[in-house]
Amino acid sequence: MPAQSGIEPSSETIQRWQEQLNDPQLRLVKVRISPLASWSIESEQVVPAGAWPSLSLSPTDSDDAASDQVLKRDFDLFKQDGVVQDKIPAYFAFRLTPPPASTFAFVAWVPDHAPVRPKMLYASSTNTLVRALGDSRFPVRISAAEKNALTYESYLSTITHDSAAAPLTAREAEMAEIRAAEASTIDDAEARAAGRSIIFGPAADDGEGESVTSPPADGSRREIKGALPWTDEVAETVRRLGGDESQVGSCAVLEIDVPNETVVLAAEQPKTLAVPPSSPCYLLYRHAAGLVLVYSCPPSSPVKSRLLYSSAVLIFCKRAVPEWTGLSIIKKLETSDPAEITPEWIDSELGSLAATSAEQGAGLAAAESQGASANASGTSTPKPESEVKFARPARPGRRR
Repeated sequence: MPAQSGIEPSSETIQRWQEQLNDPQLRLVKVRISPLASWSIESEQVVPAGAWPSLSLSPTDSDDAASDQVLKRDFDLFKQDGVVQDKIPAYFAFRLTPPPASTFAFVAWVPDHAPVRPKMLYASSTNTLVRALGDSRFPVRISAAEKNALTYESYLSTITHDSAAAPLTAREAEMAEIRAAEASTIDDAEARAAGRSIIFGPAADDGEGESVTSPPADGSRREIKGALPWTDEVAETVRRLGGDESQVGSCAVLEIDVPNETVVLAAEQPKTLAVPPSSPCYLLYRHAAGLVLVYSCPPSSPVKSRLLYSSAVLIFCKRAVPEWTGLSIIKKLETSDPAEITPEWIDSELGSLAATSAEQGAGLAAAESQGASANASGTSTPKPESEVKFARPARPGRRR
């Protein structure tokens, strides 16, 4: 935005404007900056330059002042002699609604063939003038450099442009669609706590805050509304990773069979921590602190797959895994770059969980080491803290 010139409307302009607001027959008001003969702006002000009544209205037709037919006809005022000058800039206020609302379209007429200095002055004085006359009075603002911009069609084009959403690239539109789909899955307290799939409906209403039930003893999986079904191999893999401490460092890649809408094991299971580079998946990783879920969705993934994976991940993590296996996911991570999935990245994302797990492991190893050395040397095991008696300190100055 250009720097403001500081040129303000004169007191006469403000007084006339207050009168013109209440005149339902008045359609067009013109003001200009005067004088423009000097290079100093100290004496310059915005002054009245004319006013024109509607071409169509009679004193009894004020209710029709905002009709499209009347507005279109009154735009011909700009074609009358002396209203618009080819090389002289000016400001116009074109009435859109009658009193008491009295809204106007603000038109800044700065022709291409005008001298440079007037162009600069008008450009840098527009905001000051609009604020002085009342911002709320001008819902529409038009900048015109040619006379063909002072038409009803140009006015409609400006309104359409101002109300239109900002243009998006294909990538931005795709991401907006995904965000809207994810947002629609969280529309009540139960969904916020447990998540749901936009494709398969809301999660079952089991009561807010209710604890997760243990899986049936026979290994069957009760239906959870909104959760994608699993194959038996998926259930067995999840139980093995989460329930066997010897699986620390192991992982499994799960995919969604889109046509059948089922969670399945990926055809190729990695030997190390890795996921497919060009398709979405769920990676289950057994960390020392517990079971971690990583949702990987590369940018090149098909839109339908991305929508399905993103809308089903919350209920998979918060309902399906606990209720079908009796286990819990300690952390859900997301990434769009499969290459960044490493043990170090997971540790950094877990933060205090990873640090606590490492400290517990180090403490257990140290305790076992001390116990083994004590037994080897024949020394007794130290007493627990609760059994150690308090020893009163010696009085100052007393020899022991």
